[in-house]
Amino acid sequence: MAVVFENGLDRHGRTRATASRMAQFRHAAGLCTIIGSFTFLFALVIGLIR
Repeated sequence: MAVVFENGLDRHGRTRATASRMAQFRHAAGLCTIIGSFTFLFALVIGLIR
C-alpha cells in the first residue's frame, strides 16, 4: 500500500487543472483509513484495547 502526494505540477513545471472533488475526497478517505489503521494497531500493541 502506498500513499502518493502530488504537488499539482506536470513534468515541465506548469500547473495542472485541479482534481475533481470526488478524487480529493477519495484521497482524503484513503489517508484517514491508513491513519485509523495505524492508530488502532498502536492502541492494540500498547494494551488500550482488550
